[in-house]
Amino acid sequence: MGIKYCKACKKPMKATDTHCKTCGAEYKNGIAVPLIILVVIIAIGGAIYALSSNDDADKEIHGQDTKTSVPPSSWEYMTMSDPVSNVASHAAFAEFINFDTRKPIEAGFTLMCNSGKDKIIMAGMSSEHPIKTDSFNSDGPMGRYTIKVDELEPVHGVARLASHNTVIVLSDMQSGEIVPQLANAKRVIVQVSNTSDRLVNYEVSLSGTQDIINKLKSGCKIAN
Repeated sequence: MGIKYCKACKKPMKATDTHCKTCGAEYKNGIAVPLIILVVIIAIGGAIYALSSNDDADKEIHGQDTKTSVPPSSWEYMTMSDPVSNVASHAAFAEFINFDTRKPIEAGFTLMCNSGKDKIIMAGMSSEHPIKTDSFNSDGPMGRYTIKVDELEPVHGVARLASHNTVIVLSDMQSGEIVPQLANAKRVIVQVSNTSDRLVNYEVSLSGTQDIINKLKSGCKIAN
């Protein structure tokens, strides 16, 4: 999870430390640490979901009626509680496909929030390969990304990397720019650079996003 520096004595400490081991100053972890953990769990769950979804594809191939008047949601919803603080974190995961090969991959787009004091829906992405490190700050490595929602102008940024650089979590400000664009979106394209300096493009087709945003807001008690 990288390092941070004690505001009191300026000595390095782990991002997850609640006390400075040098001077004893006390710190409280914010929303980022538990939500990054949740992104990783969701990414793993996405791989399991991809395998189970093959059963539905088999049913359609063999002629069973799978038609419905409302398209199924692209999102898989998940909740977990911190055993110490009892704060509940909520997340929704939508699986990526590789833009070039059109094949599903074990990565995806995540929306997340928690029921603590931070009242915002954050966005994150997981990649099937490590993302190239662009720079470092007190939280650790940072990586570049580009997000294009439908035909809107692409959004570029640098955000925090986690889980061996396979997860990128947008800041509050970056999430505040992207999340409102998703409500009625049909698809999202994400572009990152891998460690070989090669651009990799992921795509996710979205449905039911407004409903999932409303569900996250309800679970995290976020006012509209």
